[in-house]
Amino acid sequence: RLRSAGAMLSRLGAAALGAAAGATPFMAWALLPEDSVYGRAMTARVATAVAEYNHRVWQRGDKRPNRIILVRHAQTHGYSHTCDCKVAGLPVCNLKPEMDRPLTEEGKLQALRAGIALKHIISDETCTFFVSPYKSCKQTFSYISGAFSDLESHQYVEDPRLRNQDRGDWYLRHAPEKEEEYLRESERLGKFFYRWPNGESAADVYDRMSSFMETMYRKWQHVDRPDNFVIITHSVCIQAWITRWFHLDTDTFNRLEKFKNGQIAVMEKQKDGSYRLVTPLPCKPPVPEVVKFLASNPVASDKR
Repeated sequence: RLRSAGAMLSRLGAAALGAAAGATPFMAWALLPEDSVYGRAMTARVATAVAEYNHRVWQRGDKRPNRIILVRHAQTHGYSHTCDCKVAGLPVCNLKPEMDRPLTEEGKLQALRAGIALKHIISDETCTFFVSPYKSCKQTFSYISGAFSDLESHQYVEDPRLRNQDRGDWYLRHAPEKEEEYLRESERLGKFFYRWPNGESAADVYDRMSSFMETMYRKWQHVDRPDNFVIITHSVCIQAWITRWFHLDTDTFNRLEKFKNGQIAVMEKQKDGSYRLVTPLPCKPPVPEVVKFLASNPVASDKR
């Protein structure tokens, strides 16, 4: 009897929703047997009405997370300024595959500071962490998580689409100066379309971020959607994400500068459901007007 009463209350609630949507027959449906022809037909109509209502709520932005926060991993080993020991002109830790390079001591401190900043922003709200499978990002998450005493209430998701841009295996075959040659070529041609030998272009990373966004949109439909999405990834991924989300052109992408290790970019939901970047966006001068508008600075406020 209790189950029957609960089912009846559930149907009455759905019927009220259907009636509010303009379908008056819904109230009669609530009192009919579920296995009747009319009952089954109206059950389908109720499901359609609920789905349409949820879609309108999603369009308004009611179910979108309060913030999307992008974090660049902390400093890692593998570079001339992080390792004094060299073999054949290359730092010893550079010989280790990029995806396996750990954080330096300075990087650990950067990650701890980023965790404190994130906790200050998120406070007691719920959160899902999306993390690149690279060791640098997983370790960054480990140190960031130290700022969250209620970590069990947050979700951790590792996604390979958040991996760094593949720059091929040049470092296994060439001296360090070869990288400088590739970087100059990238600047000359434009870093968005330049493809590293045996590797990826930033355009490929852009496509990966587009695919990841589709996954994120689907997660917004879940009843237990968190209040915040935190993405721990790499500088080029953050640049590609912002370019894709705010529909920046490729010339603007080419002007964006690297995010610093442990740097955070915060996108906050506005009243209309859209998002605004509320942290500065590093960019080479002269800064394009669109970047001035996006970034949280006095110029952006005056222009708006």
